[in-house]
This record gives sequence, structure tokens and C-alpha cells, in this order.
Amino acid sequence: MSTLAPLDLDRPARLGIPRRLVALLSVAAIAVAWWQVLAATSGVDLATVERDGVPIDLLVPDGAEDVPGIVVAHGFSGSRQLMRSTALALAEAGFAVAVPDLAGHGANPRPLPTDEEADRLVRDVLTAADALSEHDGVGSGPVGVLGHSMGSGAAMAAGVRAPDRIAAVVAVSPTDAEVSSQVPNDLLLLAGEREPRFVTNARDLLERAGGTTTGATLPRRDLAVIPGVEHVSILFSAAMYDRAANWFAESLGLATTPAPGGVPLIAWWALHLVAVLALWRAVAPVVTDRTTVSRATGRGVLGAVAGAVAATTLLAILGAALELTGRGGMLVAPVLAVWLLLAGGVWLWVGPRPGLPAGRDLGWAAVLVVVLAAALAALGALVWLPALPGGTRAGWFALFAVLVLPWSVALTTTLQGRRGWRAVGWWTLLVVVTTGGFAAAAVAVPSLGFLLLLLPLIPVLLTVAVVAWLPVQRAWSGGIAVAVLLAWLLAILFPLV
Repeated sequence: MSTLAPLDLDRPARLGIPRRLVALLSVAAIAVAWWQVLAATSGVDLATVERDGVPIDLLVPDGAEDVPGIVVAHGFSGSRQLMRSTALALAEAGFAVAVPDLAGHGANPRPLPTDEEADRLVRDVLTAADALSEHDGVGSGPVGVLGHSMGSGAAMAAGVRAPDRIAAVVAVSPTDAEVSSQVPNDLLLLAGEREPRFVTNARDLLERAGGTTTGATLPRRDLAVIPGVEHVSILFSAAMYDRAANWFAESLGLATTPAPGGVPLIAWWALHLVAVLALWRAVAPVVTDRTTVSRATGRGVLGAVAGAVAATTLLAILGAALELTGRGGMLVAPVLAVWLLLAGGVWLWVGPRPGLPAGRDLGWAAVLVVVLAAALAALGALVWLPALPGGTRAGWFALFAVLVLPWSVALTTTLQGRRGWRAVGWWTLLVVVTTGGFAAAAVAVPSLGFLLLLLPLIPVLLTVAVVAWLPVQRAWSGGIAVAVLLAWLLAILFPLV
């Protein structure tokens, strides 16, 4: 059982000179990050339209006259926001760009198509191409298409189906399509050095497409491995932007050789994230007091391990008897939420348990949610992820928060009262257990296989949440805030079916 610290809201501020300096530098860093992200759209006319139910962002260089167009298609669990940096790099290079939310993703209300309706994604890509070609300042000729992961399959299939409308395709982290030596037109395959499975797949596609052909031989074919990146970070790679832009320039007849560059938007978002957390940690001592916080006792790490093993085993058994994929109307997210419910229940049973929540726990939970929203979502909505779950996703968000709460409360209860290097050691153990548990579940439960691609993000996001919570040291407050964070991610990322 843990002892919670009293929080004295009437106590005078204790901000010394070092903390004031951190606060000032943090505010300056936040301002710079916002300025840089907003400045990235200067010189670009940005509009959002809807065509045939498909939400589409259109980015057209100011003063454009008959410029070539490119459609940018996101991958599984992606969105228009995730492809914003790629789209801006191509717009900076002189292209008009359309970025749709494909079926099942983002603000697109249609479900992810089944195998029998696989051409739905292709139709979404071609719908975006039509919207782009009809926009003022955009040329009426064939367009290029860049697709990432799942979107690469849709991009290549669109090029195969409509070679008269698609002049060039760039497939980033490519999946599969029925390519040949004749279609699609000019095909460039890009894969990250740290995603070997996709590199292998790209090489297979290149062979089926007729092998490398450049120069005067048409259609052109090529493959490049982008150094130092994997499945997600390739979307923020200047080397990827440069390869893609130059490929499109030659295929679409852009008059000048583009040279996109600069600091990726994700770097400014990361600066903003760190600055918001630093600002919060600098001012938190004004209202918090941890002098009477006692360390939680109990088998915290053992509980985390037992919970992960039990949840994975139970879902693996259930998955062998029932089809879990798409249960409830979303892919991955409902099964992962149930895994967290099972793991959290066992963790609380084996490990330390908090007392009953007090009124102030809810107040501090609200404060932490605001801090995390400011750190992750406020600027993130302009860089890589939607800010709010809309439509049916809002209902899923509420349900996920309830299901995740036992796990998140077990996490913060186990960490309560740990300080300094001891806290770092405990957190490292829990990160290893959590990430290992997710990896084991992704292997054992087919419905969770996609988690393997997201594993690098899990410790980062949980670390952000715990860093924000540490000054408060109230298990229920932190548990609620972490549950809201995880529920938000589950609700906005994964596709509807």
C-alpha cells in the first residue's frame, strides 16, 4: 500500500534561478518549434477538401501555374498528418501535392477494405489524383504517386491500373503489387537500411519489374536503400525526400532540379516535446511536495512479468479458438486494449496496489492530461498524428481508457516513491518487461503482429508520460493520465473495419 503526498497549493513559489532559467529557455524553445513548423507551410497554399468521402489535403506552391502533381499515400495506421513532412518537402521542390486519408484511417469514415474490396485503396488514390488535377495551378497531365508501406501497394496498383494517369511511382517501404516490366510507369523502390524485410521485398519487386533500368530506357526502374532509418523514421529522412523528388522531376518534366532539405518537422516537434516537459518539471515544485511520499512495496516487477505472460498466454489460447482480427470494428487496438486489461489485472493482483482514489487525484490527473496533450498532440497535429479521435473513434477512446486503466495504475503504483538512479533502474526494468511483453504478444497473437513495427515508440511514449507524472507522485493521477494517453493513441492510430 502506498502513501500519497499532500499537495500544498497555498505555498509560495520555490522557483530558484536555475529553474527560472530552465523555464525561460523552455518557453523560447516552444516558440521556436512552433515558428519553424508554421513557417514550413509558408509559400504553400494548404487546403483540405473532401471528394467522394475521402478527406484530402492539397498543398500547392504559391503562384503555381501548370505544375506537376503528386499524390502521397500513407501506410497502415497512418494518416494525412503522418505524411505532412513528405508532402511539404515535395511542395518545396515545386510539385503540387495531394494527401488523402485512405479508407479506415484518419478522418475517412469508410472501413478498411477487405480482400474482396482491395481496390478501395486504389480508388482513394485515384480520387486524390482527380482532385489534384482539377485544382487551380496544377497541370492536367499524368501525376506521380508516392506511397508508404500499405500505401505503396495502393500506389503501385494505381500505376498498374491507370498508366495513362500515373506517370511515376515511388514505393517507400514497399509491400506488394502485380508489377511487370511494362507497368507501372517509372518505378522507384525505397527502403530503410534498418527494415531488412522491406529491403528484401523491394529487391523482389525490382526483379519482377524487369530489373534496374535508368536513362533513356523506359519505363525506368531503380531501388535505393536509405541509410540509418527504419519503417517509421524513413518518413522523416531528407535522403528519402531527395531521391523521391528527383525521380518525380525527371518523370514529370519539372524544369529545375529540386533540392528539398532543412531540419525535418519531426525534429522541431521533438524539441517542443522536450521543452514542454522541461517547463512543467521546472514549475511543478511551486505546487507539489513529495516530502512524505513513501515507496510502494510489493512485487512490482514480478507483477509486470506475470501480467505480460498471463495476458499473452490467454490471448494466444483465445486466438487459436476464435478469430480476433477486427473484433469490435477496429484492427489491433481492441485486442491490445484487452491485453493491457488482462496484464494490468494480474499485475495489481501480484504486485503493489494503491488505496482508493481521492478527489485531488482527479484534479491532478486533469493537469497531467493537459501537460501530455500540450507536449504530444498540440504541435503533433501539424507534424505526424491527428489531434482528436472523431466519429466512432471517440467512443472507442472512452472504452480504451477504461480497459487500460488497471495496467497504467499498476505501472505508476510500482514506480511511486522511487527517486534518482533507483527510479531510473526500476523504470528501465519495467520498460524492458513492457516492450518484451508487447513483442511476445505480437508474435503469439496474430492480431497484434503490427506491433512489431511500433516497438521503438512504446518506451519513448511511456517515458514521456512517466517524466510528466514524477513531480506529482499520486498513483491514481498518473494511472488515469497514462490510460488517457494510451487510449488516445489506440483510438487515433489503428484502422476501422
